[in-house]
Amino acid sequence: MASIAEVRAALEQASEILREAYRSVRSAQESLDEAVATLADSSENHHESLLPPEFVRAKERFPDQLELMVGTLERIQRLTVEL
Repeated sequence: MASIAEVRAALEQASEILREAYRSVRSAQESLDEAVATLADSSENHHESLLPPEFVRAKERFPDQLELMVGTLERIQRLTVEL
């Protein structure tokens, strides 16, 4: 059986990994936003769109994923305080 200190340490480690993942996802979101803007601008001078529909779908999903990560971090923090 794990001690409360061990559980807290595991939660802190999970929080740090999740914070790093959040930063990575935000960075990916910014890069994808730039790519979408560039491809959309380039498409104006091309006979068909250069913007893959998957890029647009991915761009639309980032906010939900980030919200999920923030919610998880908040729950971890609450649990840590309750311990």
